[in-house]
Amino acid sequence: MKKKITFEEGMQELEELVRSLESGQLPLEDSFKAYEKAMALKGTLSGMLDESDKRIRVLTEAGETELDPPAEA
Repeated sequence: MKKKITFEEGMQELEELVRSLESGQLPLEDSFKAYEKAMALKGTLSGMLDESDKRIRVLTEAGETELDPPAEA
């Protein structure tokens, strides 16, 4: 079973993967594995951001509706 990660944990892991890839010190096969993991992680993080964006939009729209001052006649 996969452990659910937070966005911050995912970003930290992605940054570490990118640093290891950029270093050029990984053997070719390890580079492929790191790249595949990084791309999967990028997709997960992107999904998290999309969900957060939707939640913020719902909250903002609800807040604007409730906080709008009453119309004057």
